[in-house]
Amino acid sequence: MAARFAELPDVLTPTDLIAFLPIGRNGVYDALKRHAIKHVRVGQKLLITKAALREFLGGNVE
Repeated sequence: MAARFAELPDVLTPTDLIAFLPIGRNGVYDALKRHAIKHVRVGQKLLITKAALREFLGGNVE
């Protein structure tokens, strides 16, 4: 997983998370809705930083 994490862009979309995480579309959007994954909304887009994803995963990506 660490190798795949390093290849991710610095700013992710929900689609990127769906491809990376072992949870489905509904799980990703549920985590975003509950603010379990920190994100910002720019217009209608949800953007997630790589640091926020690392925090969501408990820092266990290296």
